[in-house]
Amino acid sequence: MEGIVCANCHSWLALDTSACPGCGCPVVLDGDGKNVIDRLQPDCLIHRYEGSDMLEPAVVLKEGKANVKAATKLQEYAQPVTVPKAKVYAFDQNLLGSIQALRNERTATIRRYDQQIQSHWHQLKPYKHS
Repeated sequence: MEGIVCANCHSWLALDTSACPGCGCPVVLDGDGKNVIDRLQPDCLIHRYEGSDMLEPAVVLKEGKANVKAATKLQEYAQPVTVPKAKVYAFDQNLLGSIQALRNERTATIRRYDQQIQSHWHQLKPYKHS
């Protein structure tokens, strides 16, 4: 773990910080008074790249009329990404895993095809006019 997030103001903090510089709250790392976020607990899947089939696990931090502000990692709590509501989906680990597996398979297949094409290109011989 590289750092933590203040649960009050969502400032990014170093692990050895004793008080949040953003809101001044003393940092409590565990117990009932814990006031920091030290891991991402995704509650949705977001699609933020037009034309892509990539879904990302995220946490919705703020919901507006047309958009949501979401974090895909702890560092984004302070500056969340804005995503249209139509591109935010319920979190489903099985579905996400299936999509990621297919994306990995596609990448491996494309890489294999590229290697095969390259091996054919290496067999080309220069043209010699006779």
